[in-house]
Parts: sequence; C-alpha cells; structure tokens
Amino acid sequence: MQSSALTRYESTIEESKWSLSGDIFACTLEHPIPHFGVGEFIKEAGEPMKFVLQPHNEKMGPGQVYIISQAPSWVPGISPETLEVMPYPGYGLTVEVGGQVAEQMLTSLDRGRHPVVTGSAWENGRESVEVALSNINFNPAYDEFRRCMASLLPVNFDQIARTAALFPSNGTELTERIKRRLDLVAIYVAADPTIEYIYIDGHTDVVGSRRDNRELSKTRAEKVTAYLLQKGIPPEKIVSRYHGERYPAADNRTNDGRERNRRVTIRLERTNNNAQSLSEPSQ
Repeated sequence: MQSSALTRYESTIEESKWSLSGDIFACTLEHPIPHFGVGEFIKEAGEPMKFVLQPHNEKMGPGQVYIISQAPSWVPGISPETLEVMPYPGYGLTVEVGGQVAEQMLTSLDRGRHPVVTGSAWENGRESVEVALSNINFNPAYDEFRRCMASLLPVNFDQIARTAALFPSNGTELTERIKRRLDLVAIYVAADPTIEYIYIDGHTDVVGSRRDNRELSKTRAEKVTAYLLQKGIPPEKIVSRYHGERYPAADNRTNDGRERNRRVTIRLERTNNNAQSLSEPSQ
C-alpha cells in the first residue's frame, strides 16, 4: 500500500495482554489494542477458527484491508508475508477472517511474529492505518486457549438441532452412521441444560399399505428412542411419534425421493423459544 503517512496501533510491552474465556461451547482469546479496539481469536464447537478485529471507532476507512505477518523490528531482514487481502466497507465495522488465515495468524504469533491488519485511514484515503497484534504475553494464554479447544464439544446447537436418520426399504436397524450421529445428539443434550425436549418422528415412503407403513415408522422411531435412552438421555425429554407415509419430505415418485422419505427426524427444542443456548454468545 502506498500512502503519505502511517498510523500504527499496537500495545506496548507493559500494556500487552491476552486473556482467555471459554467453556465446552466456545473458546475466545482476546487482545485489547489501545486507542483502537480489540482483536479476538474465536473457536466455536464444530466450527473453523476465526479472527475478529472489532474497532471502537472509525479509524479505518473503506477500501481493501491486508492481513500481514511481520517479523519484529529487532529481527531485521525478514520480509512481511501477506496472508489475505479483502474488501472492507469502513464505518467502524468488524474485520473478520476464518479458517486457514486465522490459523496462520495464531501460528505467526506463536513464532514471535506480529499479525497486522492494515488499510486506509478514515479521514484521508492517502494515509494508512496499521493495527498490530503484540506477541508479548501471548504464549501462556495460547497454551490455555489450546487446552480450552481440546475440551470443546464436537458439534454446536445449529449443527445438531435437526437430524435425519435414513433407512433402507423396509429397514428398521440403525446403521453405524446413524449411531454416530445419535452419539453426537446425546453428547450435546447432556452438555446443554437449555434443551428441554427431543422430538423423534418416524416416517416411511408410500411403498406398502398405510397400516404397515404406520407400524414401520413406529418401529423406526422406537429404535432411535431406545438408542438415545441407552446413551443416557432422560426419558422425560423424549417425545416419540410416528406418521407412516403422511408427511413426505420429497417426491415419492422417484427413488431418491422415496429414500429421503424413509427417515426418522430428531429435533431438539429449548426450554422456550426465547431461551438462549449456552452454545451461542450473548448479544
């Protein structure tokens, strides 16, 4: 980036702080940046790593922002590495990157480098703003962050709230794939006290008589229910129902459609519609 002036925001050695907050649903590694805002590495259960830079003002204007890994000033001769280039609307909005770029930023800090977010100044597009993450005091907090991530649940609420177990024609036995999915349901429900009910609904395609299909859907729902009970789900949380062929999810005139209709759906419901799962950050 070519500019006539540069303003850099970075904590001093004395100011540099990294703090961890987290539980089995999410882990956050936070770094305040004086006179600018805060940077956070966030790992939620079942989701890729992400980095969020939250300004407290409009220091950075619209245009492109660059995510760069810089060597410290006392290690000369090492060129900066550009990790990402992305559009930025300005207006004091967050800068967010995820996946590999966020992981590279963490690795950069762990190796003693400084990840930097740089863009145009709000007041003057010819001037640049750099926001640097200090690696001072990073490693002890990073060790805690990794321990927190190791304890995360394998899935979050959004990933597990709706599950469909598919069955072969006239089949009622749980496949290993279905069991693995039900294991995740059981793990999540045991961890999140806001889950009040688990609705289990059995369905079939239209092959066969309605009476036989109703019994088949009942057997399928009972198999899923029995498995979850075996995994420790309290029986008072489970509502098991069966519907036969009444509620198709797809066109029964095709093989693919009939396959999708031979199913048991598992739906998690919280205490009330306004209840917030512990897996979701507070607003």
